[in-house]
Amino acid sequence: MSKTQKKIEKTEETIELSDEDLALKNELETLVEKLSEKDISVQQTALETIKKEIKMATGSMTSVPKPLKFLKPFFHHLTNIYSQMEQSKTKVLFADVLSVLSMAMSSLNERNTLKYKLEGDVEDIGTWGHEYVKHLLGEVAEEYNLRKDNKENLTQLEALIEIIVKFNMEHNAEPDACDLLMETEKIPLLIPYANDHNFTRVCIYLLSCSQYVPEPEDSEILKVVLQIYLKMNQFTDAVRVAIRLNDLESISNILESCEDELLKKQIAFMLARQLITIETEKEDLVEIMNNEKLSIYFRKLIESLEITEPKTIVEIFKIGDESQDKLATNVDSAKQNLATTFANAFFHAGFGRDSLMVEDGNRWLYKNKDHGMMSAAASLGMIFLWDVDDGLSQIDKFLYSKEDYIRAGALLSIGMINCGIKNEFDPALALLTSYLEDESEHNPTQIMKTGAVIGLGMAYSGTNREDVLETLTAIIDDPNNSIETIAQACLSVGLIFIGTGNYDVADLFVKILLDLKGENLKHPHTRFIPLGLGLVFLGKQEDVEFILVALKAIEGDFSEYCAMTVETCAYTATGNVLKIQRILHEITLSLKNIAEQKEKEEKEKQENNENNNNNNNQNQNQNNRMGPNRRRNNQNETKKQEDKTPVNEHLSVAVIGLALIGMGEEIGSEMLLRTFNHLLQYGEKSVRIAVPLAMGLLYSSNPKIEVIETLSRLTHDSNPDIAYSAILALGIVGAGTSNARIAQILKHLAEYYSKEANHLFLVRISQGILQMGKGTLTINPFYSDRFLFHRVAIGGLLAVLHSAIDIKNTIFGSSHYLLYWLVCAIYPKMLVTVNENLDLVKATVRVGKAVDVVGQAGKPKTITGFQTHQTPVLLGFGERGEMANDEYFSLTNTLEGICILRENPNPKMK
Repeated sequence: MSKTQKKIEKTEETIELSDEDLALKNELETLVEKLSEKDISVQQTALETIKKEIKMATGSMTSVPKPLKFLKPFFHHLTNIYSQMEQSKTKVLFADVLSVLSMAMSSLNERNTLKYKLEGDVEDIGTWGHEYVKHLLGEVAEEYNLRKDNKENLTQLEALIEIIVKFNMEHNAEPDACDLLMETEKIPLLIPYANDHNFTRVCIYLLSCSQYVPEPEDSEILKVVLQIYLKMNQFTDAVRVAIRLNDLESISNILESCEDELLKKQIAFMLARQLITIETEKEDLVEIMNNEKLSIYFRKLIESLEITEPKTIVEIFKIGDESQDKLATNVDSAKQNLATTFANAFFHAGFGRDSLMVEDGNRWLYKNKDHGMMSAAASLGMIFLWDVDDGLSQIDKFLYSKEDYIRAGALLSIGMINCGIKNEFDPALALLTSYLEDESEHNPTQIMKTGAVIGLGMAYSGTNREDVLETLTAIIDDPNNSIETIAQACLSVGLIFIGTGNYDVADLFVKILLDLKGENLKHPHTRFIPLGLGLVFLGKQEDVEFILVALKAIEGDFSEYCAMTVETCAYTATGNVLKIQRILHEITLSLKNIAEQKEKEEKEKQENNENNNNNNNQNQNQNNRMGPNRRRNNQNETKKQEDKTPVNEHLSVAVIGLALIGMGEEIGSEMLLRTFNHLLQYGEKSVRIAVPLAMGLLYSSNPKIEVIETLSRLTHDSNPDIAYSAILALGIVGAGTSNARIAQILKHLAEYYSKEANHLFLVRISQGILQMGKGTLTINPFYSDRFLFHRVAIGGLLAVLHSAIDIKNTIFGSSHYLLYWLVCAIYPKMLVTVNENLDLVKATVRVGKAVDVVGQAGKPKTITGFQTHQTPVLLGFGERGEMANDEYFSLTNTLEGICILRENPNPKMK
């Protein structure tokens, strides 16, 4: 016997029991002796007395109950007595007592609590308290899986599971019931036991669990939540879950089964946010789902905030009096004017007014050159975002310009205005398709066709329109079109059919990729073809495996780029750890190969140097004369070798893919942030270029201080490509937030890079993106308490980030208009309340930081640090709104976007 065991025994002997405890111990010993007798009536009396003592002691389980402690030495003696008893009611009661004693006296592997419970009264589990039920639950789950693996009979256990679930659901232990059913894969058993008292806690717990389980278990959990919400007539919550499942049939059924006309309108607003249209004969619902009034509600928001007046460029860039002279010297610079155009467009997005284009657009247009004119004309689409009527009338005059670039920009702006808006007259399709036909009276050039196909992609993103596909397919199949036009047409098709997994569309992409040859494979725009294919399979996970096999047939290194793009898109926002590990392995493998290649090159250099030294010794006099020239030549050769170092762009896509897979989940995002810091230290050039872009995607419109400081440091990196990525990422991270820290960093960068045209160009654009819509807009794809994500928004962000991988040949070249793909992600971060007639109504709401209340008992507060406002109000990232009084009832439990309120006939306002 060890010394520690002896010490424990001595301490137990020295502990003196109180008179009450000593009496209890003696009584229990007497009862154990009575159980040894063969008289059943005596045994029955003794067992009932023991049961009574245990029940009294297990009322609180802060420590081991004294009856269990005193009966511990007799446990094996009691089991022997039990085994010798004949089957009777007394033996059933004895089994129940032994089941409780086993909770404190036997190891988990033995599962004696379950063993004796199955031999006792299975129906009676609540008698012994919650702690006993929780212990029994754990053993049931373990035994169930063991029997299932051995293909044994599960009938007895299934009956007990149902009893445990019923007990937990009736006694405020819903998470325990959910855990047991998830462990035994019997989640649907929850549905019959859901009621008004417990369904909210059950659903919140299951929804949070669905984020941490793999496919298809997450879908099964969500389907159960959907059924519970429908059972409790919670139609708006049911629609949220159906949208997450991308189940259009369930959405249509919910809309039909709902009898409340006002509630149907609220559901229509929710569907409009996700660009989902359900066929219905009711025109008012169609109008809401078409988002036709989005611009009106947004204008009401900015009117209530009193920010309608346009601002000048000096005010946008926050330039002081001392720096205005510097701006004046660069005002004629075409590149600086182009940056000003973008900044002005993003700053006044959706306002319908600005200080450059609307009042005197013709004069400003001609301060830009060639493709700059295109982006300048297209900026009108951003300014009149969602306002189809006024926007088209302003753009119409530019369609008759003699400059093809201006006409191309006007076509692009038509698509931007209609982005997220549907119209029964389809003005975008009618106008844009007429500029895609070679025999058209408009005589379209390649740049005009490019503007038109991008416009179609923006206007019909997420609509699955077959007629638009036919139009774009004709452009893609025409060999006379440039690779730039074809690539943008492919990207547009990807956005139109985003997340559908349409194999017919996928076949079109695979055919194009397999036909690419020679220089077309290296063209900067070719990258958008696999991106379009990836968007078609966005979030489809394993459905993409057949496509990945087909992509292996593509020539050269571009095959890796395509496969990585498509695979990462397929696992968007899944948090799939295995995929993240595989991608990280591929990145590290490439680093190992590069290190080996460098070692090989260094050895060759050493050998060459030795040979050169021998030659130098033989021809010393001649080399003395030629030495300086040779040194210069060697330096030039070294620079050329550095310039020729291959950039593995598929690794850049891999890094962005890490953010794409992990986005939307807070813990995963923090872990990825730590991973990115390691990649910055040890990664090769293509990896480090993509890290800031990945951070921008992971924290878009969410300016977290650690991210801001990391990007701020990278903006001064010695490698200009990394600095470019960091500057653009700062704008994306702070998009629409007007974050003071980022604004200060960008202002300092504008002074620091005042003589660097490319750096300053990006700084000015980032300043515009930072103050997007004067702080009223967001580009974060997650909404509805971060439960849902907007597929089209992710598509728009990816288009910009992929173009930034090779920023010198895209945004700094003639393809800066690609920045306008960001329009697909833009949406007002507003809470607007309307009455039954859909007119704006002011209501008192609290806005504060969202609090996680999963698994908490009672009615915990869902927000903290709140402020009380009158609607309409802005909702920042991670904020949540709730009604401050009972003057109105909200028809949706998630106060975000456009919410319909119903007046309370009997308010109890303080």
